[in-house]
Amino acid sequence: MRHQVAKAVQTIRDSVIREMFARATELGNVISLGIGEPDFPTDDRICQDALRDALSGATHYTQSQGNKELLSALVEAINSQHVLGIEEKNVVVTHGGTGALAAYFRTILDPEDEVIVPEPYFLSYRPQIEWAGGRVVYVPTRFEEGFEVKPKDIEAAITPRTKVLLLNSPNNPTGAVISGATLDAIADLVKERDLLVVSDEVYDRLVFGGRRHESIITRPDMLERTVVINSFSKTYAMTGWRIGYAFGASWIIESMIKVVCHCTSCTSSVSQRGALAALRMDPAVADEMMGRFAKRSEFLYQGLRAVPGFRVNKPEGTFYLFPDISQLTDDPYRFALDLLQEERVALVPGFAFGPSGRNCVRFACTVEQDRLAEAVKRIGRFVANHVERKRASS
Repeated sequence: MRHQVAKAVQTIRDSVIREMFARATELGNVISLGIGEPDFPTDDRICQDALRDALSGATHYTQSQGNKELLSALVEAINSQHVLGIEEKNVVVTHGGTGALAAYFRTILDPEDEVIVPEPYFLSYRPQIEWAGGRVVYVPTRFEEGFEVKPKDIEAAITPRTKVLLLNSPNNPTGAVISGATLDAIADLVKERDLLVVSDEVYDRLVFGGRRHESIITRPDMLERTVVINSFSKTYAMTGWRIGYAFGASWIIESMIKVVCHCTSCTSSVSQRGALAALRMDPAVADEMMGRFAKRSEFLYQGLRAVPGFRVNKPEGTFYLFPDISQLTDDPYRFALDLLQEERVALVPGFAFGPSGRNCVRFACTVEQDRLAEAVKRIGRFVANHVERKRASS
C-alpha cells in the first residue's frame, strides 16, 4: 500500500507520561508520581449541580462559544482576578485547556510560521503547533536559574518568521513562576517585535511561598495581542470533565469560536454546567485543596533534598518538582524505569519535556503525604543500591 500516516503525526513520539503510567498499571503497590492529575475527586456540589441540570434538560448543544451563563460567570471571575474589563466577546469555552491550544494555533498559524517555546515545556505543545502547520523554536532555560526564561534568550530566537511567543507560568514540568519584572521586559520585547502571545496559565491558582500569579495580559497594550489558556482541571479537580477556556484579544477569540464550531461543535453541555457550579462555589473549597498541594510540594522538596545526588529547586508553583539527577546518572530514562521496577515508584524522565530537562525527572505531588514519605524512603533505598552497583562495576 502506498499510503501512510501523515509525517506530522509520525514524527511525534507517544507520550512518555502515558508510557510510564501504562507501565505502572502493570505492577502492584506502585506510588504513582507521574501523571499530573489531582488525586481529589471533584467536589460533590459540582457533581450534584451538574447532575441536576442534566436531569432538567441541559444535555443539548450549546452555542459554540459556550453556555451564556458560564460565559457571564467567566467574565466576572476573570475581571475579578485581572481587572481587565473584558466582555463575553473576549472568552470562548473549549474542550479542556488542550482544546483551547488547538483552537488557538489553528486560528493563528500559517504554514512555516514560528512559535517560540521556552523549555522544558508541556509535551503537547509541539504536536499542537506542528499539526497546525507551524514550526517550534525552542528557548533553553537553566536549572541553576530556576528554569525562568530570560528575555534576552527570547530575543535571540526571533526570526522574520516568528509569529507567536508561548509562555507557561506556573510551569509544567518545572514549577517555575515567571516574575513580574521578567513579564514586564517580555511584554516590551513582544510589542517592539510585533509578536503575539499565548499564555498557558492552567496552574494559576497553584503559586507558593507568598508569591502571587501574574499574567502578561495585564501589561499595557497586551490585551489585543494576547490569549490566555486556562482550565478547570487542576483548580477544581475536574480533569475528566474536559472543560477549559481561553480569553483575550477579541479578534482572535472570534475566529477561535469558528474553529471550535467545526472541530467539536461545542464543549459538553453537562461539563459546562459543572464548570458553572465550580465558579459559584465558595473559593475556600479550591483554596483548601491548593493549600494541601503546597504542603505536599514542600514536604517532597525537603525529602528529596536529603537524598544524595538529587539537586532540587524550591517549588514556586504547580504541584511538580523537577530535580536534577546528573550526579547519579547520565540516563534518567533508565533510572526511571529501574526505579519503577525495583521500588515501585513512578515518575517521568525529563527528556520528554525538552533538552533543558534531559538531566531531570518530574515528580507530581498527587498522593497523600504519607505516600510521599514512603516514596522518598524507596527512592533513598534505590539510590543507595544504585550507587553501590556503580561502585562495584567500576
